[in-house]
Amino acid sequence: MKERIMYVIQRADGKFYWKHQSISSYYGYDSFDKAHLFFTEKGAKSRIGYGSDEQECKVKQVKIVLVD
Repeated sequence: MKERIMYVIQRADGKFYWKHQSISSYYGYDSFDKAHLFFTEKGAKSRIGYGSDEQECKVKQVKIVLVD
């Protein structure tokens, strides 16, 4: 089974950080299905605080599994 670990940012209210694929200044927080997947934990931590509205944010691991 092939798998990969990636990272998301989750705000205290349960919403996840997302960003537009081609517009770097277009971002916010929404549901998990729109969550931006970061390749590294360091990359995710570097975006904590953007649009968080002063809420606490945490970096969470996401396991991506290839389904045959």
